[in-house]
Amino acid sequence: MKIMVIGAYGKAGSRIIREAIKRGHIVIGIAHRKHPGFDQKNIIIKDMMKLDRNDIKNIDVIVDAVGAWTPETEIVHYRGLLHILQLIKNSSIHYLKVGGANTLYIDKEHQHTLQELPLYYPNYMQDLCAAHTEGLRILRTYSNVNWTYVTPTYNFDPTRKAVGYYHVDGEEFKPAKSRNPNDGINDYITYDDYAKGMLDIIEQNKYIHQRITLVSGNNPVPTQRY
Repeated sequence: MKIMVIGAYGKAGSRIIREAIKRGHIVIGIAHRKHPGFDQKNIIIKDMMKLDRNDIKNIDVIVDAVGAWTPETEIVHYRGLLHILQLIKNSSIHYLKVGGANTLYIDKEHQHTLQELPLYYPNYMQDLCAAHTEGLRILRTYSNVNWTYVTPTYNFDPTRKAVGYYHVDGEEFKPAKSRNPNDGINDYITYDDYAKGMLDIIEQNKYIHQRITLVSGNNPVPTQRY
C-alpha cells in the first residue's frame, strides 16, 4: 500500500513510518518544516493545510500523526483534520487519526470524559484537550470518509522499546478509583507498540467509522507521566 504520514518527524509519525517501511509499504511523509537528526526519505516539506488533491493522488491510507502543543498551534488537531477530510471525502482512502486519550469516556453513558479529572488533565492541558475533542466531534460527522480514530491509552511512552503486545479496547477508560493516575491500571502503551497496532489496523482495513484504544497493560513506573 501507499501510505501518507502527516507529522513525519514526530514521535508517533516517525515510528509509524519506520514500521510501515519495515512491512514493505511505500511511505510518503509530510512535515511542515525540516528537522535535524532524521534520515527518513520521501519527506515532503509542506503545511498540511496546503495539501491538495495532487498530493494525495494514488494514496491508499493517510495517517494523521500531527502533534501540536501550544495554544497557537493546537487548532491543527481539528482544522488540519477538517482540511484532509474535505480532500478525501467520497474516496476509498482510509484516514487514521492519532487521537487524544483525554476524549475517552469514563462512564457507560458516555457523558463524561477523562479530561474532566484534574489529576489526569490539569488546567494547563485543557486547551489541547478541547482541540482533540473538537477534532473527534468533526470526524464523527463524516460518514463519507473511511476514518478510524486510534487513541493511545493514557500513558503513552516514547522512552521505552516495545513490550511486544497490545490489545484493542473501545471508547471507555477506567480511571483509578482514587482519581489519581498513579493508581491506574491497564493504562500504558509505548510508541513502538502503538505503531505496530496502527499498521495492523491499516493492513486489516479494520475499525472503519470507529474510535478505538490501543493498550499494552500497566505503567511500569506508575508515578511517571509521558
